[in-house]
Amino acid sequence: MKSVEEYAAAYREIVQKEVPAEPVLVVGVLSRPGSIGTVLLTQVSGLAALAKNKSGKTASADLPLNVVAAATPTHVLFFAFKPKMMSIKLKGLVRAVPRAGLSITVEPGTVATRITFHCGDGSTFQLDSNRSIGQYNKMNDGLLAELSRI
Repeated sequence: MKSVEEYAAAYREIVQKEVPAEPVLVVGVLSRPGSIGTVLLTQVSGLAALAKNKSGKTASADLPLNVVAAATPTHVLFFAFKPKMMSIKLKGLVRAVPRAGLSITVEPGTVATRITFHCGDGSTFQLDSNRSIGQYNKMNDGLLAELSRI
């Protein structure tokens, strides 16, 4: 079984192939706000889950349910992706945010850490760093550390 570091390095290599102009410093996998709660809510009420999903989509500025986020020296890039066995397949760049003027706030929660991106143009959006079990709980630590240095 691969370690968190091995997965992060493999994901970074995959993203780097899509970003030849500058180095990819670190990557992570983020989700729309409340996505874990939405999954759990579907067991109780489909209508309530639909409303919660719409709220999360709005808060994430219409990003896909799950994204690979990559930090370069000049941008934070968000890619749609598809899990592929023990890897990922990128489906395309869905948003690029300049690091100039970008700041984040981080709010740890029970099942996810909420990240609010405050963009240089005044816009904001949110994503979650979901907690995993075991060693994979630390998958996004490098990304959050890099973004906190902004």
